[in-house]
Amino acid sequence: MDFIGNKKIVTTLNNSLAKGALNHAYIFSGPERVGKFTLAKMFALGAIGNRKLALDTEDLDKDALLDLIVVKPEIVEKNKIAKQRDISIEAIREAKLSLSLFPYRGKYKVLIVDDAHRLNVSAQNALLKILEEPNPTTIIILVTHELDRILATILSRSQVVNFSLTSDEEIAGGLYPGDIATLAIGRPGLANLLVKNEDEKNFRKQAHIQFEKISSGSMNEKFALAEEYSKDIVKTLEKLNIWIWEIRKKALLSSEHERATLYVKIEKIQNIMTVLKRTNSNSRLLLETLFMDM
Repeated sequence: MDFIGNKKIVTTLNNSLAKGALNHAYIFSGPERVGKFTLAKMFALGAIGNRKLALDTEDLDKDALLDLIVVKPEIVEKNKIAKQRDISIEAIREAKLSLSLFPYRGKYKVLIVDDAHRLNVSAQNALLKILEEPNPTTIIILVTHELDRILATILSRSQVVNFSLTSDEEIAGGLYPGDIATLAIGRPGLANLLVKNEDEKNFRKQAHIQFEKISSGSMNEKFALAEEYSKDIVKTLEKLNIWIWEIRKKALLSSEHERATLYVKIEKIQNIMTVLKRTNSNSRLLLETLFMDM
C-alpha cells in the first residue's frame, strides 16, 4: 500500500527508522482524516520490527502487534447518536502497565493515543509522568487534530509532526474517482470512507450543493435552508464543518485580500457552531443571520 500525501513526513520517518534515531515521544498533528493514525501505526510497526515503514499490510509481522498498544476514546450511543467519551486516567494507567513490560517482538513497545485531545486533564498528567521518566524501550505517539488542547508540558517533551491536506490530484492518483477526490477536500482517509459509504458520499454532495446555494442564492432560498437546517442541529453541525473545509480550500488558492475575507466567513461559521452546541438559542434565527452574511 502506498501512503497518499505528506510525502516529506513519510521520507523523514523512514530515514529515522533507517538510522535508528527515534524520539521517545511524537505528536502527529493536522486536519482530520489525512492519515495521521494510519501513518502512526505504520511507523510504530516499523520501529517494533526494526524495518522501514510497514506500508505493505500483506507482509506484516503479526507478532509485532503484540508490542503495539492503542488507546482511543470510547464510543457510546445515546438516543441513537454516537458520541466520544474522554480518555480516562484509568486507560493511561493500563497502558503504562503494558509499557513497563519488556518488548515481546522487537526493541520497542509503542503506545498510540488516537484523538489525544480527548485525554482529560488527569489522563494528560498521568501521561506526562511517563514522558518525564522515559523508558528506553518505549515510544509514545499522540494523534490529534486539536493541538491546542494538549498540555504545553507534553508538547515540550514531544516531537510535533505537522500534517497537511493532500491535493485532489494526489488523491485521484491514489486510485480514487475524481468526484471522491473533490468531496474529500484534501483528506485521503475521508476519500476511503466515501468509496465505502454511499450515504456519507451523498450527504457530502448535498452539503456542497447547499454551500453553493448559500453563496449565490436569493434571500428566500437562504431563509428556506435556515428553516431546514434548524430541524436537525447534529446534521447541521456536520454540514457547517464541511463548509469550513471548503472555504479553507478556496482560501489556499486565493489572493491575500480574498483570503482575509474567507477567513472572516470561517470565523462566523465557527462562532455560530459554538452557540448551537452550547445553548438553546433560536437556531433558525442564528442560521438566517449566518446565511445572510455568507
